[in-house]
Amino acid sequence: MTGTTDSSAVIQVIADLAPIWLPGCVVDTDERTVEVGWGRGALQMSAVVGVGEIVDRCLQLPQQRWAEQIEAWLRAVVAEGELATEEHRFGDVAERQRAVLVQRGWSARTSGPVADALIPFGDHFEVMVFIRTGSEFRRLTVVRRSMLGLGDPDVPSPVQLSLDELSGLEAVEQDGFSVLHRDDDPLVSMAVVDRENLLPQASVGLGVLLGVPRLSTVAYCAADAGQETADRLARFVADTYKDAPDQCCPDLFWLQGDRLVQVPVTLATPPTVMLPAALKPSPRRTWLRHLFEQVFRR
Repeated sequence: MTGTTDSSAVIQVIADLAPIWLPGCVVDTDERTVEVGWGRGALQMSAVVGVGEIVDRCLQLPQQRWAEQIEAWLRAVVAEGELATEEHRFGDVAERQRAVLVQRGWSARTSGPVADALIPFGDHFEVMVFIRTGSEFRRLTVVRRSMLGLGDPDVPSPVQLSLDELSGLEAVEQDGFSVLHRDDDPLVSMAVVDRENLLPQASVGLGVLLGVPRLSTVAYCAADAGQETADRLARFVADTYKDAPDQCCPDLFWLQGDRLVQVPVTLATPPTVMLPAALKPSPRRTWLRHLFEQVFRR
């Protein structure tokens, strides 16, 4: 079967079964959309949602599993509509968007039947979009993003809204490395995205070694700070990640400009960083690093 035929087959299953599961919903097979409704009493609302997401998901599964996947997705879309209605009660939804840096694959491991709204960020991380309600961060899905009109060109960027909140955040020196931290604030992880302002050392010389053990914590040191400092940083990252309520990533990375690569760390106790040859200290490199540090401290 061709891809087109497969897609048509999934859409036909949706058209056949959706009105049975959700009486009143309307499937447009030509436009590849489904209209679902929700509400209580006289307050009834509806939304037209594209079926591309569930079609793609079904095409990765045996046909006998399509029905269960479609039903779960349709019911999740209705729940998303109810949630979208509720979110309007707490003020401007567009201004309450926030973005958080998480380990790549986190969304795939934890998402429900409806895909999360996320922005790819290299090979190791992804940026998740949330709606902030008080102290709660509620993950935003692609479906709810569309329902709330958050994809429109004039809507504020969740990334920029988050970076605005990080302005003024200052690193604290600790045991030869630096730590960016703010209690119970998952936006701190976005310092990696705003490296020009919050991690300017990443574009100086060989850059930095860094870890994001918690959403609220980013730790780093000069990439050529030496084995002892790198090992202390690795220990801090491992200890901070362990049992943290807002775990992000236990790994160590080398960030130089826009280049981010993982640096191996042994599983020994205490852990040891396997520094690339380019990061092993030499007298000239140590002198240059000292000079850069003096310049940035002025």
